[in-house]
Amino acid sequence: MAKHRILAVAALAAAAVVLSVSVPQSVEGVAAGAGSVHFTASGDYGPGASAQAVLTGIKNLSPDLHLALGDLSYGATGQEQAWCDLVTSRTGPGFPFELVSGNHESSGQNGNINDFSACLPNQLPGAVGTYGREYYVDVPQGAPLVRFIMISPGLPFSDGTWTYASGTSHYAWTQAAIDGARTAGTPWVVVGMHKPCLSLGDYSCEAGADLLNLLVSKRVDLVLTGHEHLYQRSKQLATGAGCPAITPGTSTAACVADADSTLVKGSGTVFATVGTGGNGNYDVHPADSEAGYFAAAYGSAAAPVYGSLDVSVTATQLTASFVRAAGASFTDGFTVGPPAAGNQPPNAVFAASCADLTCSLDGTGSTDPDGVITSFAWDFGDGSSGTGGTIAHTYAVAGTYTARLTVLDDGGATAATTRTLVVTAPPPPPDTLAADPFERAVTNGWGTAPTGGTWSVAGSSSLYAVAGGTGRIQLPAGSGGTGRLPGVSATGIDLRLGLAIDKLPSSGNVYVTVQGRRIATAGSYGSKLIVSAAGKVTIQIVRVDQNGGNEVVVQSSVTVPNVTYTAGMRLNVRMRTTGTAPTLVETKAWVDGSPEPSAWQRSATDSTAALQGAGGLAVTGYLSGGVANAPVTLSVDDLTAVKP
Repeated sequence: MAKHRILAVAALAAAAVVLSVSVPQSVEGVAAGAGSVHFTASGDYGPGASAQAVLTGIKNLSPDLHLALGDLSYGATGQEQAWCDLVTSRTGPGFPFELVSGNHESSGQNGNINDFSACLPNQLPGAVGTYGREYYVDVPQGAPLVRFIMISPGLPFSDGTWTYASGTSHYAWTQAAIDGARTAGTPWVVVGMHKPCLSLGDYSCEAGADLLNLLVSKRVDLVLTGHEHLYQRSKQLATGAGCPAITPGTSTAACVADADSTLVKGSGTVFATVGTGGNGNYDVHPADSEAGYFAAAYGSAAAPVYGSLDVSVTATQLTASFVRAAGASFTDGFTVGPPAAGNQPPNAVFAASCADLTCSLDGTGSTDPDGVITSFAWDFGDGSSGTGGTIAHTYAVAGTYTARLTVLDDGGATAATTRTLVVTAPPPPPDTLAADPFERAVTNGWGTAPTGGTWSVAGSSSLYAVAGGTGRIQLPAGSGGTGRLPGVSATGIDLRLGLAIDKLPSSGNVYVTVQGRRIATAGSYGSKLIVSAAGKVTIQIVRVDQNGGNEVVVQSSVTVPNVTYTAGMRLNVRMRTTGTAPTLVETKAWVDGSPEPSAWQRSATDSTAALQGAGGLAVTGYLSGGVANAPVTLSVDDLTAVKP
């Protein structure tokens, strides 16, 4: 949905200085072993009376720390210290007023985040990352109850706008920070950033849908943002079988895990925007297309409200309420805690990404509301399985698969979820002329090769089909058929394919001619395999006229070594045509599963004028007349043709 306000933000150049996280030695943070952590959060301040009331309100709440969610002074660049002094005068020296950048200080519009970070430095021990931009810290340090992860999606820094799209370094860093907390058994994960994705205010999803779905799929407990000068709190959102992903600009009922204010830990994610730090309000738009995701909201330019979200956590419960400091009267509160007595089943959820035939699956976002996940079992949908929180699986062929994750908790309860995976074959190399694994179902023809174009067939189309991963031609006694790829045209072709027949003929032979340069108006060069009723296989090089009737042997037959053919045996054939005037034709055949012979079994040159040009590919099968057990079915598989 188009949002209702677009604000022009001047992206002024500013020197990017990477700051290490420093902690004054006199600051101990919340003591290890503390039974609770108390923190507040808000953003979008300024220096005015309303902002000062919010800062005083923070001091009066006496939290262990405050999360400042960006857009700090709204003042002139170079006067950052004055605003830091204002904060210190209201909250007290050394108070952990923990910063993350907003767009007003990321690139120098109203100060620089580096300078704000210098005059309001990190006060929490053990922080990891770049303070003010991208860092996390466990509180208390020794036995953490909360991991606070502070990030900067969509902000224009001097090195460019930071994106947290899947596959970027920022996305990977955030994912690792969440996973690290889960692995360590930290009860709560709270993410703070300036720009929201879901909103009833004026902005669209500048943080990015990939990040949104990462946070939800990982069951981050609470996500705090500013940017919108209002307060809004979502319902508890979760992805799963009915909601594979959350799409910004819409609301889907299946993505709501719980709609009230008493929520179950581990069931989903709550998003709260607290842009009520003092710099005016934007109006809330109740008719917004994302309204179905929100449980509470207030914002009014005419009657603004200012304050912070006040949050307390223990090992099992999070309690939050909006505390007004100035302006209109508004309250909101919610709790996230354990479910009813008795072992509760876990929540199974997984993320998946596929590249070519390999899919990476991550089930570590699964949670257990009253314990821990003890095992992850995967069914990949192709008859194979695996275990582990994260796993990669390579499918044999492209297609659509239903992957299933089953998780087990420490109380013996299980939960499962499925996702549909679309797996595609890797793109052919740039020198590929044709590639056809015949992984489709076609009757009355061979359909279209993924690379190389549409197959044409000779004679009755009812003799042709694609099934079971092969292209098939039914060969009646005394007859045959040809499949052609006229879309291929080259003078140099290195062709490989697999061939098989469903049975040996009761008498006579089966003839298969692989044509490696076929010119429609002139004929072709072919590698001809002859399979006898006794299973003997010979190979020769031939030249065929344009109708396939007149055939000239360019090089006589030789027996393919170490082969006595049996029904269904696959033979690999390679034929290479290179050059013109003369053309060099080379070929070899061997049993599938054995090494390819190093030497060509047949090699000859020919200078027939009409064939000294670019041509396409074809496969012809023919069965001797009078064969009692006709028809014989010829199968073709795994055809590839590349430039030599």
